[in-house]
Amino acid sequence: MLDKLKFEGRPVIVTGAGSGIGQACCEVLAELGATVILVGKTMEKLKETEALIVGAACESYEVDVSVEAEIEALRETLAGRHEHIKAVINNAGTNFVKKITELETGDWNRIIATDLSSVFYMCRAFIPMMRGAPGGGSIVNVASTFGLIGHPEMPVYCAAKGGMVSLTRQLAVDYGTDNIRVNSLCPGATLSPRVKHYIDSGMVDGKAVEELALLKRLATCDEVANAAIFLASDAASYVHGTALVVDGGQTVH
Repeated sequence: MLDKLKFEGRPVIVTGAGSGIGQACCEVLAELGATVILVGKTMEKLKETEALIVGAACESYEVDVSVEAEIEALRETLAGRHEHIKAVINNAGTNFVKKITELETGDWNRIIATDLSSVFYMCRAFIPMMRGAPGGGSIVNVASTFGLIGHPEMPVYCAAKGGMVSLTRQLAVDYGTDNIRVNSLCPGATLSPRVKHYIDSGMVDGKAVEELALLKRLATCDEVANAAIFLASDAASYVHGTALVVDGGQTVH
């Protein structure tokens, strides 16, 4: 089991790698021996993640994953450096809290582009590089419990994350025969820097969020990252097409 968690230098791409869950994923991947490919919007934040990576190779690329052309350029660069990509963790995302009757079209398009269209662009670009990867390829799409249930004043976020869960199922249907596993991960409320900002600024009632989970606390980024890396690894070799919920019991009641 422990050997199957190890990546033995194989390349794994993590989007949104500059902070939060993405940063935690990079740390775990480094611990397990992956070549970690960090993707994010600002090199400054990626360098902060690089500083946390010990004992593993890493590469950083400043890419806006909501922009199709930038992902195509990333694919060309990585194709020149690596024969295969072992796994892609599509973690980049953002949020916008507003009722749909008050939501500007530009904000809708921005969230859909970052949270959903980016997954389309990344999967289309890198699935060909997963074919023939030792042990098969793996895609982990970091969705949310809000892709499974509704939440007040989050219509675009829920739509994007629900679309991600549905897209994951479809990709699992289409690419399982290529030995490429595709799964989504649905975290509950997680104390990422973004959520901490919401709580500290008073935008969100932290105690109310904690009460949503049966464990009466928010997840840490590490707890979510551990689940993501399990799905990416060969230890999850028969996990395919699922939406793994990591929510402290939020959605069971």
